[in-house]
Amino acid sequence: MRWLKFGFWMRFIGLLVWLLPLGLRAQNAVLRGRVLDAETHQPIPNAQVGVADNRLGTSTNDDGRFVLSIPPAYARERLTVALLGYRSHTQPLPPLPGPELRIELRISPAALGEVQVTGSVEGIVREAVARIPRNYPARATQLTGFYRESDNDSIGRPRYLVEGLLTVFKPDYRQPADDGDVQIRQARKVDLRPAGQAVRIDWAGGPFIAQFGDFVHRRAQFINPKHFRDYAYRLAPGSSYAGRPVYVVDFGPRNGSRRADCEGRLYIDQSSYAFLGAEWHFTATGLRRAGHDISTRRLRVAYQPYAGRWHLKTVWWQTRAKLPIGPPLSYFGEFLATAIDTANLVRPGYVDRAQEHDVFLRTTVAYDSAFWAGQTTLLPSVAVRQALLDQRRQQRADSLFRRSRTGADSSAASPASQPVPKESGLLRFLSRLSYGVAVGAWPLAGTGSELAVDFAPAGSGFALRGAAGVKAPKPALFTSFAYQFALSKSVELRVASTRVHGQFEGEGWQLGLSYQRNLRPRHRPLYGRAGLAYAPQSVARPVGTFDNPDAALRVAGTNLGADRLSARLQTFTQAVLPTLGLGLELTHQFELVADAGYLLPLRTRAQLQLAEESGFFLTRSSATRNLPDADVVLRVNGQPATSLPWQPQHWVLSVGLHYRLRP
Repeated sequence: MRWLKFGFWMRFIGLLVWLLPLGLRAQNAVLRGRVLDAETHQPIPNAQVGVADNRLGTSTNDDGRFVLSIPPAYARERLTVALLGYRSHTQPLPPLPGPELRIELRISPAALGEVQVTGSVEGIVREAVARIPRNYPARATQLTGFYRESDNDSIGRPRYLVEGLLTVFKPDYRQPADDGDVQIRQARKVDLRPAGQAVRIDWAGGPFIAQFGDFVHRRAQFINPKHFRDYAYRLAPGSSYAGRPVYVVDFGPRNGSRRADCEGRLYIDQSSYAFLGAEWHFTATGLRRAGHDISTRRLRVAYQPYAGRWHLKTVWWQTRAKLPIGPPLSYFGEFLATAIDTANLVRPGYVDRAQEHDVFLRTTVAYDSAFWAGQTTLLPSVAVRQALLDQRRQQRADSLFRRSRTGADSSAASPASQPVPKESGLLRFLSRLSYGVAVGAWPLAGTGSELAVDFAPAGSGFALRGAAGVKAPKPALFTSFAYQFALSKSVELRVASTRVHGQFEGEGWQLGLSYQRNLRPRHRPLYGRAGLAYAPQSVARPVGTFDNPDAALRVAGTNLGADRLSARLQTFTQAVLPTLGLGLELTHQFELVADAGYLLPLRTRAQLQLAEESGFFLTRSSATRNLPDADVVLRVNGQPATSLPWQPQHWVLSVGLHYRLRP
């Protein structure tokens, strides 16, 4: 996943959230079990546990344990446990509630033999790709799934742990370009990172591993016919799944290829040519394309059968990145599909669905312990639970030590009663900051003219004689860059700079307030916008660049000692600019805005401006003389004049993008 700077959310809700036993809640019963190897009696992780032909299911954790929430309607169904290389185990569900179920799996003899094939190994992969439409859903499906992510430090301890119940809408597998949608139904978290850090690193897009990791739906590079020439495929010792033989295919970059992003292993059912799963890592080429100084990225993905088709079951994702600030960090995410629905599909609307750039750690979905008590989750391993407990104990010890030093009450507060640390001042400021860019039209009125100007300040050695032609003015194009600071949920302070381009040039700025209100709160937001700003702006026509022999030249009290000076004639307008417009939210961070303003000039002056053209740009000076002026002779079409042949009009139109640093 990608990392994002300045990410931060609430620090600690309660460590006991992760240790709460799942008992009988509402109408669901909880089945607990442990899966072991029948010969070694060692726990078997990642075994697929399913009920009712895998309509409901979970997977075993690193300790081989699982928890499955069983609705009453499924009480008479059969329980199935399967894993590549083992014989599948099937039995009726035991009476619930009951003691932890012990299940032993035996190695399938097919895992020890060699698979004989005729033709090329690449041909097996090609056939599996060709059969995707018949092996995977040909219509949209909806998965209920459990998601977990953590951010581990340099010695592997989680700095935080976040879990969520997701609804994953998946289009049919004939549409690889459509990733579908993800909705976060519930979330819970423990953030054990030190409080008060000015800069934090967060990870974006975590729940989307349910989409990004689905290599069959997305046609990952190593199964994409467009990239077969970049990969070499070879057959590894065979295996079995649920009593069926499986092709095991190793893949990696072909000799001499620099375009292969991945290297790993595929599992393909021999009878149906269905992809049962894969495990792979990114090559050096793939890591460079991923960016963000990622040093490793590994994935493991498995599918499960249901109603004659194969559906996504699990995604395991790990990324290690060297970040601009601090030591390297490791992102770990895992997704587990716990239920499959092919009939009652409701694609989440814009307001409900998550977005790829969202930081899951900052989710605002409310936590509900009663909701979690009846849900199927993937149990954390003993190592993860112990690491969280150790860190919590250390934090508690540090808190007691500080209290004893200050003489405060040293009685330990419960985790639920401990205050949530506040964000630092910098982070609070950044959470209110946004910026935008825009292009617009600045309408001008006037006629085509020939300009000439003479300027020779008394007592100096400088003199200029400049000339320029002006075409009939058209709306001048301008660009704008704005910073906005939220004073409240709807009102923002806005500071913007503007620059005119084309036949004319010029600079300006705006300072004011803007207000917006969501006109469609239940759909993709459409904002009504209103603003009021003070807006000084110049619109100028250059008349040439001239040598300056006078190092002591002073114009309007400003020393202009550079060797070269540029001159331009300009109108300088000070105005009030009220605006009305609309803003359409494209993502949670980007908004497309369109505004129409009505310029109310307070004062407009004609000016001659001189500016230094040599020397370090930060030290260059400029000066203006208001017209008419005794030292300035202005001619328009050969006739003496005191004003310029263009004037700003009232209507100002602009279109742009608005970006929020932290949505």
